[in-house]
Formats: sequence, structure tokens, C-alpha cells
Amino acid sequence: MSNILSYGFYFPHFHVEEKILSPRYGRKGKRIVSYVDEDIITLSFEAVENCFSKIKNSKAEVDAILFATTSSVFHNRYHASFLADLLNLPKEIHALDFASTPRAGTDALIYANQMINAGIYKKILIVASDIHFPPIGEEPRNSFGHSAVAFILGNEGGVAEITSTNSFSSSIAEEFIYKNEKITYDPRYSRDAGFKHNTKSALEKIKVNAGDYDAVILNSLYAKLAGGIFFKAGFSEEQFAKDTVTSNYGYTSVCHALLQLIFSLEKKNILLFDYFNGTNIITIRVQSTPSSSERVGVRLESEGISYHDYLTLRKAGNFNSLKYDTKEMFSSEMMQEREKDTLQYLKGLKCDSCGTIYYLKSTRCKKCKCEKFTDVQLATTGTVYTLTSEHYFPTSFPPINMLVIDLDNGGRITVQQTDTMYPENNKIEIGSKVKLVLRKMMENDEKPNYFWKAIALRITN
Repeated sequence: MSNILSYGFYFPHFHVEEKILSPRYGRKGKRIVSYVDEDIITLSFEAVENCFSKIKNSKAEVDAILFATTSSVFHNRYHASFLADLLNLPKEIHALDFASTPRAGTDALIYANQMINAGIYKKILIVASDIHFPPIGEEPRNSFGHSAVAFILGNEGGVAEITSTNSFSSSIAEEFIYKNEKITYDPRYSRDAGFKHNTKSALEKIKVNAGDYDAVILNSLYAKLAGGIFFKAGFSEEQFAKDTVTSNYGYTSVCHALLQLIFSLEKKNILLFDYFNGTNIITIRVQSTPSSSERVGVRLESEGISYHDYLTLRKAGNFNSLKYDTKEMFSSEMMQEREKDTLQYLKGLKCDSCGTIYYLKSTRCKKCKCEKFTDVQLATTGTVYTLTSEHYFPTSFPPINMLVIDLDNGGRITVQQTDTMYPENNKIEIGSKVKLVLRKMMENDEKPNYFWKAIALRITN
């Protein structure tokens, strides 16, 4: 049986309150919204980094990566292989994308489990991320939340063991996109013929014993319709895990079932139903219950925004729109590939004589004049040495702050500050502690354009 060795997740810094989106209904809760320079790639990068921070396993041990999304950045290109390169995973590993429905997250988890059990791979990285916005004015009827989640599966002991997986397709899809339009069938028919029929059949086929499970996760937009089906099978209301993801972050699409699983890991035996155009069923036996401090990735604080600013973030971050304002800037594929260790992987040089560390390459050490250096991995945290406000560089919210940062353990780098919709709430000064994050730069013609930026060092749990 395969095991969940580690997990991580990421939520952007900004949120909009439910009462702002739907003031007439008086709803509580909030929906997490990505910043203008965040997309599914940057969200996934943060989730994976959080995932690896919890274990001793190196990225070099990963021999496959699976990526799930329904909000693609690329077409005719694997997100999995692109992200693998950003993460500096081994070259030419097995990379595969899962898409089409919000069930793609658990599709990837099931596939990874089968590959581990078959002995084909030893460690698989599963990543899921989505960024969806409903049509303007329809936010009250369409819950949404932006996030990313990552799991590492392996054949050694870990947080939890996946004891079984099953998948049952359905020809009925209650709603789907066709010719860029949302199609919804008559719910009186489709939810009976689709969700209720498929869930009942799946429950009968796997022949579970209700008493074997401490928690049941039923991830579906129509979950309230399944109570009678599960009660007839011997389940009680107390066994169903409460969906705290939607109320705190919004409906996160391909991430939703996986996040609910993570938030239910204090239970011993878990039965997960993930329905959308069919049902995925996964049973999990928790080996070691994580404490709240071990749940890497949740930001303790998020910043609320107005509806006007929500619309601004939505428009400014719509990279896939044909109307998005791209900038013609110098870009050399050869130079980027040649300098990848420095620009992408944050590798620096350490003087063999005096130990001084440099971010940018130097012919000789400025301190002792030695010409021999050793490659070192630079830190992603540091202290602001100096800064300036730049009015010339194109940005969504001018001016942009340029920071010169002394990285912890050595090296100095110059980057932009991000998450600055409200500068007074994200003020960075000389001496401030900051963290480097991977973000999308100003759209550079038609090429993917990612680099490091800085945020104030925030506490996460």
C-alpha cells in the first residue's frame, strides 16, 4: 500500500468577505483571491515548497509528478513538466496532467497510488491548483476560492496509508462547459440520474462497513442529497466531516477534496467520496495524527478587500485573456537556460578562501581576491538592506518597490515587492525581514515569465 509521506498547501494573502459579495443573504465566511502576479503555477510552487519543508526527503528522490487543474495556463504543454523544471526536480521524470473536472485532484491521487503499488515508481509528487472567477454579478451563486495543494506519495511509512481506491464513472454531468458556455441540465432529473444514482451504486459496489470509519468526506456540490443513501448503508450523521474549507476559503475545485482530507487527518480511518461526473472513493488509515503546527501552509492572517478591488485583481491577473496588456521586453531563451541555476534555482557562489557568498557570478572574490568558488543554495529569507520606489517599470499598482535584500546565510539580491494593493498594510522598510516568493512578472510578450519577488515575512502554521 502507498503512503502519504507529506503534504502542503497554499492560500493567497487576499480575501473578499461573503457579506460583500452577497450582502442581501447575510452569509458568513470569505473567499480567497489570488494577487495580480499569482497563477496556478506560482500557487503550486508555494504548496510544493511547504510540502517538502516537512520531510527530509530531497527533491532528487521524486521520480514522477502529476498536476491537476481545470484552469489551464498552457495549451499543448504539460503543466507538470513545466513545474518540475521550476522546482529543479530530476530531468525527464514522468510528468502527467489531469484535467476536465474538479475530480482531477483525486484522479491524480488514485493514479499515483496505483503506480506506487505496482512498483513502477517510489515517490510521486501530486499537485493540484485552480483559479476560477464566476461571471461578474453571479458571485453569490458561485462559490470560489483560489489555492494549491501538494502530496508526496511513497512506499515507506508516512502520515497516512491509502488502503484502497475505486473510481466509478457517470455518463450524466449535471453541469459542464460547452463552447465556452456553462450548460446546466434540469436538476430534478440530472441530480437523481447522476449524483444520487452514481453515489448509491458506488457505495453498494465497494461494500463498506460503516462502523470501520471515523470520518466520511463527501465532496460534492450536491452532498446534502446523499444523506438518505448513506444512512441506509448504516452511517450516522456524526461520521460526516464538516466542510470547513468552503466557509474559510471558498470552493477550491480540484483542491477541495484533497484539502478536506488534510483537515480530517486527526481521525483514524477516513472514507473519501469525491463526486463530479462520477465518483472517486479512497480509504485512508492515518498513521500519525498531525498537530496544528505541522499543517504547513495555512496563512494565519489574510487581508480583506472591497468589491471594487476584487474586480481590479480579477482583471489585472487575467493573463489568459486576449485583451491582456503584454509588454515587449528583451528575453533570451539561451541566456535564461544558461543562467537557470542563478535566476531560477537561487544558487550562489561561496568563496573557497574567506567564505563570502555571492548571488551573481564574480570572477574573483571582492573581499580576498580569491578566484575559486563553490556552488551553494541560497536562502529564501533575508533582511532589507535598502529600497527605492520605481515609477518607470510597468506594474499594476505603481510605483513598485525595488528591494535590495541581504539573504540569510549570505548573498545579496534585488527584487520587486509584491502583495502591495494596500501599501500601508504591507509596508517594508530598511531592516525588515522578508521572504522570497516565486511570482509571475509583467507579461513578457507571449512567453512564460516567472521570477522571485519579496513579501513581508509572515507567520504560517
